[in-house]
Formats: sequence, structure tokens, C-alpha cells
Amino acid sequence: MVRAVAGQNARDVSDSILRTEDELLALGCEELALPYARALRDRRLPLIYDVNGIRDVRGTPAFSELADAFRWVTSRGGPRHCRLVSRDADTIVHLDELLLPRGYGRQVCISMALTRPVPDISPPRGLRIVVANGDDDRLLDGIAHCQDLVRREELWYGPEVSRQMDAMAFRQMRLGGAEFLAATTRNGEVVASLLLWCRDDVGFIADVGTAPAYRRRGVASSLVAAAAALATERGCSVVGLTARRDDTPRRIYEALGFEPMGVSVDWLRSA
Repeated sequence: MVRAVAGQNARDVSDSILRTEDELLALGCEELALPYARALRDRRLPLIYDVNGIRDVRGTPAFSELADAFRWVTSRGGPRHCRLVSRDADTIVHLDELLLPRGYGRQVCISMALTRPVPDISPPRGLRIVVANGDDDRLLDGIAHCQDLVRREELWYGPEVSRQMDAMAFRQMRLGGAEFLAATTRNGEVVASLLLWCRDDVGFIADVGTAPAYRRRGVASSLVAAAAALATERGCSVVGLTARRDDTPRRIYEALGFEPMGVSVDWLRSA
């Protein structure tokens, strides 16, 4: 796996990771193909801007074109935010000039790929790592509760938003074969979890979260390492994830051997 990543152009690896993220988010959504992007809409999950927005923007669309696309996204209930994502350097410059004066916020994410052998990291004493079975309701309920604890720290948090995010993840399991990995105590309490999706030769890791009471013990490191090992066993030559550029988890991933491959930029504004 190291040779496969090392032998590819970093931008190609980044594009593979970000395309996989796009496809994971698009599962079960309505899509509109645009000359400069793809728009996603999900009437069942209107509060989730990841699945109600414009992704992979390229070129130099006019603001009027973007406004038309957002009218399609929001025409059936719509999200609370307008969100665009681009990973093309020239387009990022164009969208900065177009959107920042109109009140959009900006966030930079880094696509990262594992570039050395998967580390063997045991979970902290008293914990074990399990792969969730889609029929294990108790475990899935525990994962949803753990994810909710993590989301409460976000400014956008709301109980219904969190519920819809759970519904999105469970749909990704059902439609795309994504899997949850969880760190649990001996009595079955879920203290950390993540989502793994293996598609073609890319293993994509998402939704990494550790309950506040169990942080700084190496739980997340052991969980991400286990997910990377599982993806490798299943034939993935690239194991990747995305992280906010200035967020603490990025340092955890770098310590495990994930290296930055490229950037994507999100622009967000209340609808």
C-alpha cells in the first residue's frame, strides 16, 4: 500500500479520496449535474448541508448560476445553510472573490492518505474494538449516542440535526456497505466510533469521534489504525480521510502516518 500511494501524484490521490467522500455523501440523494459542479438534495434530511449543497465546483461560474443551483437545492424544504465545496485551486480563488464579500464563511479541509505501513495499536486497557453488524441494534444505538455526545460541541448542533446525521450514516451502511467501527467497554458502552467505506481501491474513514470522558487516552488512534488495517485487508491501496486544517484530530492522523495530499475549501452561509 505504501508503494501504491508513493507511486501516485499527490493530487491524484487527493482527488481519489475526495471523490470517494462525494460518492459516500451522495448515496440516496437526488442529484443535479451542472456544467461546473454536482448539486445534491435530500428532502428526508433537510438539515444536513453535506447532502444539500453544491460539491466539486470547477471553473468560474457566475453567482447567478450558483443562486439558480441553490434554488434547486432548497426548492423542497431545503437546508438551513448554503454550502459549496471545491478542490480546484483556480476555482477556489474565484469563489473566494465571489462569495466572501457576500457573507460566506470559509473552511479549509485537508485530504490525507496513509503513506506507511498500518501501525499496530492496541486499544487502551478495558476497551475493545468491534465492527458493527447492521442487525445489532444495541450497538448501533450506542454508536448514535456516542456520536451525539461529540456533535454537541459543534456550533451547528441540534438534537434533530444529530438524528438526521445518524439516519444518513445508517443509510450509507444500508445502500453502500459502509461499516461502523466502535471502541467499547467490557459492558458494551460505546466510547468512540468511526465510519469506514471501502469503494474500488480506496478506503475512506469518516465521522471519527470520541466521547469527551475518554479523550487523550489513545482511543481514537487505535480505532483509526484498526479501520486502516481493515481497509488494507479488503484490498484498498489508498486509505484516506479528511480533516479540518486547524483541528486537533489532524495531529493524531499525522502521528499514525497519514500525510496531507491536497485541500478542499467549503463556503457556508445561512440560507
